[in-house]
Amino acid sequence: MIRHLLVIVGMLVISLSLLIWLCRTVDPSTKYGSEVEYNYARYCAGCHGGNGQGGGRIGRFKRFDPADFTTLEFWDKHSDEQMAHSVASGKDDMPAFKFYLNDEKQQELLAFIKETFRPTLMDVE
Repeated sequence: MIRHLLVIVGMLVISLSLLIWLCRTVDPSTKYGSEVEYNYARYCAGCHGGNGQGGGRIGRFKRFDPADFTTLEFWDKHSDEQMAHSVASGKDDMPAFKFYLNDEKQQELLAFIKETFRPTLMDVE
């Protein structure tokens, strides 16, 4: 009887371990179009929102309002260097992402934000 119980517990442990391993190896592009979109959703959208307007689910609880990436005003005030520094080292309530993303991933993320949310003059007119 105890032997059967040990076999069942062993099978459950192995099954659970396999399930955890599978969950960790899921390709993020299955839900997102690319790894950089996944990284934006994981690290940025909580505060800056999926649309880049700063209305993320976590951002509304911060002391400072998260930046709205969809305004020309934001882009006029922030250079690429300033943004790279903010992403790497953090700013106000924003954490330092150098602990989570290497330099290459940070640059990809900044390029994605610029390409996706930065308005053009045609968008404003």
